[in-house]
Amino acid sequence: MISGKRKQLIDNVRIAIADERTEIDILRTAAQLIDSFSNGYNWTGFYIMHGDVLVVGPYIGPQTPHTRIESNQGICGLAASGKRSIIVDDVNADPRYLACSTITRSEIVVPLMDGDTCLGEIDIDSNQPSFFTAKDKEMLESIAAVIVDRLKEIS
Repeated sequence: MISGKRKQLIDNVRIAIADERTEIDILRTAAQLIDSFSNGYNWTGFYIMHGDVLVVGPYIGPQTPHTRIESNQGICGLAASGKRSIIVDDVNADPRYLACSTITRSEIVVPLMDGDTCLGEIDIDSNQPSFFTAKDKEMLESIAAVIVDRLKEIS
């Protein structure tokens, strides 16, 4: 059961994106709200699926060298191709991790699923090891569902 600050964030995202009319505006607004949820996030953003390639979308944080990720590369590619959320407690211990920043220690990636189709994903990095919890995963999966519903409304 999602409650407290996490439930409030889900509701805030739902309300804030309700009036957005483009995919980029929806994702930008959602990224801003998600990023404000925790001071422990050092990169918060979206990748959008284009064929078999994830293309960086709106994000908050330092510039990323990974603007295009093949669906079989890195944690992001694995989450997209596997159609499941992934939490990495220690990115330095995971050979699949595509380093975007030397200070990143943990990561969570949550696909934006429309049935069996991955539309993209939420990607968040933290400079703290083991930062993300099952509660964060549950919250972000709920936010992903809200975003997918809104994207379907505008398409």
